[in-house]
Amino acid sequence: MTSEHARHGGGVGDVDVDPGTALAKILDAVRAPAAVWCGGTRLDAGHAAGRSPLVHAALLTTSPGLPSQQPLGPHLEVVAGPDAGGLVAVGRDTLVVGRDGTGVGFAFDDPAMSARHFAVDGAGRARDLGSTNGTTLVRRGRPRRVGRWPRALRDGDVLLAGGSVLRWRATGRAAAEPAGKAEYSDAPTRSAPPSRPGLAWLGGVGGTAGGLALAASTGRWQLAAVALAMPAAMGVAALVAGRRNRAAREGPPNDGLVDLAGLPLPIAIRGEAEAARAAARAVALARGALPGKLEEPWMRWLERALAPGAIVLLDRSSAAPSDAATVLDVDRATVEIHGRAGPWRPALVSATAADAAGRRLASSREPDLPASVRWADLRAAAPTRAPGEGPRRLLAALGTSGTGTVTLDLDRDGPHVLVAGTTGSGKSILLETLVAALAHAHGPQDLGVGLIDLKGGAGLAALRDLPHARGLLTDLAPTHARRALLGIAHELRSRKGALAERGLTSWAQWEARGREADRAPARLVVVVDEFQELGAIDPGFVPELARLAAQGRSLGMHLILATQRPAGAVTPEIRANVSTVIALRTATAGESQDLIGDRSAADLPVGAPGRAIVATAAGRETMQAALPVARPRGAVRIVSEPGPAGVSLATAAAARWEGAPAVEPLWLPPLTSDAEPRAGALGWVDLPEARTRMPLRWDTTAGPCVVVGPRGSGRSSILGAIASTTPQCVALPEDPREAARTLDLAVRHGVALIVDDVERTVAGLDPILRGAEQALEDVARRVPVAVACGPGWGARWSGRAGLRIVLSGLDPIEQTLWGVPPSLTRLAREPGRGVAIGVDGTGECLVTRRERGQDGHGRRLVVPLVCPPDLAPDAVGVVGDAARPLVVTDTPVAVVGPAGPARAEAIAVLSAAGVSCHAVTRLEHGDSTGRVEIVVEPSPAHLATLGLRAFPGLVDAAPPRGRVVVRRGGILEAAQLRSPE
Repeated sequence: MTSEHARHGGGVGDVDVDPGTALAKILDAVRAPAAVWCGGTRLDAGHAAGRSPLVHAALLTTSPGLPSQQPLGPHLEVVAGPDAGGLVAVGRDTLVVGRDGTGVGFAFDDPAMSARHFAVDGAGRARDLGSTNGTTLVRRGRPRRVGRWPRALRDGDVLLAGGSVLRWRATGRAAAEPAGKAEYSDAPTRSAPPSRPGLAWLGGVGGTAGGLALAASTGRWQLAAVALAMPAAMGVAALVAGRRNRAAREGPPNDGLVDLAGLPLPIAIRGEAEAARAAARAVALARGALPGKLEEPWMRWLERALAPGAIVLLDRSSAAPSDAATVLDVDRATVEIHGRAGPWRPALVSATAADAAGRRLASSREPDLPASVRWADLRAAAPTRAPGEGPRRLLAALGTSGTGTVTLDLDRDGPHVLVAGTTGSGKSILLETLVAALAHAHGPQDLGVGLIDLKGGAGLAALRDLPHARGLLTDLAPTHARRALLGIAHELRSRKGALAERGLTSWAQWEARGREADRAPARLVVVVDEFQELGAIDPGFVPELARLAAQGRSLGMHLILATQRPAGAVTPEIRANVSTVIALRTATAGESQDLIGDRSAADLPVGAPGRAIVATAAGRETMQAALPVARPRGAVRIVSEPGPAGVSLATAAAARWEGAPAVEPLWLPPLTSDAEPRAGALGWVDLPEARTRMPLRWDTTAGPCVVVGPRGSGRSSILGAIASTTPQCVALPEDPREAARTLDLAVRHGVALIVDDVERTVAGLDPILRGAEQALEDVARRVPVAVACGPGWGARWSGRAGLRIVLSGLDPIEQTLWGVPPSLTRLAREPGRGVAIGVDGTGECLVTRRERGQDGHGRRLVVPLVCPPDLAPDAVGVVGDAARPLVVTDTPVAVVGPAGPARAEAIAVLSAAGVSCHAVTRLEHGDSTGRVEIVVEPSPAHLATLGLRAFPGLVDAAPPRGRVVVRRGGILEAAQLRSPE
């Protein structure tokens, strides 16, 4: 509600009060004087909130004022004129009506009315007091003059006095249903701000000019408080139903008495700005609905809203819109209905009069639910079972309704619950209250909670620290959502097995045994917020969830499914297993119809988050869901001031069960890059279906290891991890000659071989090792081989690989071709993350990155032939697989090759080292023992012409400068000569 403290200077604003609270306590809480009037009644200090006149919407002042509820006795209603909307109670004594306000409580502002215009008594006898303009009685459309002698009035008679129209009511009555309710029935309506529990008071403490006004609320009423009490005003109601129908059919009446509630919409009101607004207030009160864009504080008492554009305010010179069915002209005092004009006695309602009239409307309505209630204010239902005694009953106090606290019983009302509501309807708060209330009432030994929040954790994060929590999943990644489902499935399989071992058929049977030595594990409540997102992430998820839900009752599992968009998300399979629906405000009537069978949920007030319809097998009721706060509010609460902060219900529940044994996670958290692998392992393999993870290892006896992924996916890092965890591991060099030589040596030495970027490596090998790909496969049959490649290479390796690691980042089709299950084809792209497919099963994996210096690809069998700067002076170069210094002593050397720069450079290098040498074009025949021969430009073709058979890795396809082959003692080795100085 809107506090009017600032507007009236000194008022306390709106105040909520619990039913039964004594007035003295209310006044003390708001620091107000003890002497308080409510209308014409002076209240005692012990007067309890909720007893007339201290009811919903009552107005309190420090002096007598207008009633804020419908009088029980005879009274006059001001129907039209400058004081329209006013109400004058008639007591036993004669009441004088006029501008001086004698005995009325306010003076009429009608300049055409005399100071003492007419008098009326409690018996309904009216007489004119010699007024200037006279007094006229209108009954059934026929005017009669009221003279000095009393004239008896009948209920509903109309009196014309000056420019005012007053209607006589012989007895008090509840306010009628606002007229015109069905008009514009096809247009959306806007609810007024909701009333609060108890009494809402509007009041102000003033000096000589004003008085106290408070607002107090009970669970049934609402009072508003304003600083200066002004004359109350009732809106114009229908004079007679026949007049309303005639106005709609035939146009305006000729006596100027217009039924504002029956005027056809849209209505255009023309006149000076304030006068037009005053007429709009009259229309709003007559119809009991907010008039479109005209928003004033008093309108919070109205429950409905007219359709946008139903009332349009115009200045004096503006033409009415073409679609206006009715035009009211304040200045000319005319009304035009469907083009037919007639006189109109303007009803001009001030904001102050409208406020009082609105209170009377509100006080006569059935009490509404509170707009806000704390869980601590509820009468919480306690568990009916002590630990170890009989079946559990999962009870949670959830909110309040017209009959008291609403308690959800998952055994009686379950096993599963559907919560639906549009954005801003209070769904997340309701979920937090429901789960925290369950946790507060039941210890971790009786209740476990699994939380799946597909809004990124915004809705259920407050519950993650409950000792009952068995996991919170907030990631929208498909595999992370599925891991929760697989964890639930594993839990149910375990429970099935436990029941089978004991020869039982249901969880209830196990609980009923009550054996402490063989106690049934805790019930499981799984909460899924925004579960419709699961279908978008994984189309197979919702049917699988429905299958699990069907097993829930017998296995002690309950599902609480929440969604903003129930249409399409709530499948027949889900609905078949849901016994309770909590429908908050829905976006459309169709969604409400689908949930609860009618449009009621779509009509819930926008301004009351948490208002919901609870539909169970036993029936349905409307409730206000409680806020998850464990501290009760005070009995008196000033609305404009923040209430006392309270500890959250989740925090209170956690504190209550502090020290309880830790619960087993329902699912393991997703793999993260900071997970340290076990000794000798590459990383971890996640197996959510078994609720476990195991070290990722390569069994070299099972077959090759193939690492598949795009560039940048961590292929080289994984090979580095393999090299650091695999004994006798050798990396295949990138240099083609060195690679070819390493292939040959790997088989001889029986070492494990690592090949990075295998496509490029094989392409480079082909010129000097024909059939390089086949050669690599041949090597893989004899020694362990681990290769890293892209998705288009080595598909034939897939079938015989002992371990395949398919890294994230590939196209789902490519992953499927490499054997990745569809459920794992959409992993988040991260270096080292992928799917491991091995002899032990398939699962998501993450290879942990090694620290710098640990990601080498193993030792080398062939060292690059590069002359180091510190090469010994007597060495002419480096030679062999280890690139050892090439030293030639006391032996004549034959430099073999055609005449040219290469042979000349070789001779120069040898001569500079003091080696005796000579040039030849061909090798000498016969035994080469004891001879040293150096072949320059040793290409495969050149060696062939010399009659030498080059083994793999001896020569390059295009030898670099200074590259030679040394034959010594019949052994051929590749060598690199120094550069000539």
